Amino acid sequence: MIGFALRLALSSSSHIIMNPSILTRALRAFSFRLLIAGVAAIMLLEPAAAADDGAAELQSTFEEAAHDSKTADDLGPAYVLLGVAETAQKQNYPQIAAKAATAFAELVKHITATALKPGSPIAEDILAQFVDLRFVARTSNLPLPQAALDEAMASLFPIVSASLQSKLDDAATWADKLNYAMELGDLQASATQIMKDDVASNIEAAFEVKVAQLEKSANAETNEAERASMIEGVARTRKMRDDRIIDAHANNINIVAALMERQANQPSGASTARPISEVEVPEELAAGTSSCIETGLMQQNAVLLRGTQLDCINSGRVPKQDRCAKTNLAFLCYDEAPGGEKITYVYRGTPEELYFQHRCPAENIVRADKIPATGVTFRSSNAALSLTCAPPGAE
Repeated sequence: MIGFALRLALSSSSHIIMNPSILTRALRAFSFRLLIAGVAAIMLLEPAAAADDGAAELQSTFEEAAHDSKTADDLGPAYVLLGVAETAQKQNYPQIAAKAATAFAELVKHITATALKPGSPIAEDILAQFVDLRFVARTSNLPLPQAALDEAMASLFPIVSASLQSKLDDAATWADKLNYAMELGDLQASATQIMKDDVASNIEAAFEVKVAQLEKSANAETNEAERASMIEGVARTRKMRDDRIIDAHANNINIVAALMERQANQPSGASTARPISEVEVPEELAAGTSSCIETGLMQQNAVLLRGTQLDCINSGRVPKQDRCAKTNLAFLCYDEAPGGEKITYVYRGTPEELYFQHRCPAENIVRADKIPATGVTFRSSNAALSLTCAPPGAE
């Protein structure tokens, strides 16, 4: 289970009404420090405003935010402009949406130039806020803000990476060195989550170099107890980085957008399960709701079965009697399960497809065209199908 959740703490102002749909963006997105710094300032508009007042309200809010953005030395107005652009787009006010998006892009460019000045102390914080904003822009399908943020982050990621490496080298204590190494790992995970693979790869290379240096220093320590502690600290840092990369793949920007779109399209008033971010369910269930899982137990166990059923329901899926569908199947992913094993059916074009491509070991993947003519079977001969956990609507 991923222990991190991006929670959008939305603040209000006298002329802005919170959009309830944005409250659902608690998501399960990664919340390591680089991802959450600026979210608390996000202010978005209620799209259900009366039609006759909507344009005037949006225009007034835009003008105030645009004015503030011309002299701003921070990203405060950016959150408002992004909210105006999204709401105007949804309410079919294209001119206001375009003006807000343009003003947002200009502010991003201005703040980026400030952050890139030699010795600037704000580069890391600005990058953190850009990552936050990039999630909102992607989920809201705003092309210009996305492009502006991508260009800005392409400049800032290397600067922040170099700064963290320098801080690690100059750190006076071993604890500080490990802390900066972990921050470098967080930075890699942040780039991974917004699917900047080339950036993530460069940061990963830097992380490996620095960790190798730390390992060398640890092994050179003459005090046996201290050496063991230092080696353990390096191993723990690497493990934490690896776990966060898995989390980042599981909650990448496209998966988050797909989950939010599915939730936004749910009929008004429809009953919903508790938000995935508030429910303790296994990571592979929480990564999306389009995959189908067959669980086979070695022997019938009522406790294990109830736990598996509860995880299934809490994930937003439904238990069913039949086996998983094979229509549009991309591949199967085999894995262990308490008291048995499970087979995850991953379908083409779903959020889980990319996630399981990264998460599922190659030896555990069976492509759809490689399934034997006899059908899908458990690898353990004594595992019997106990539960099928299917996508919603597949009852």
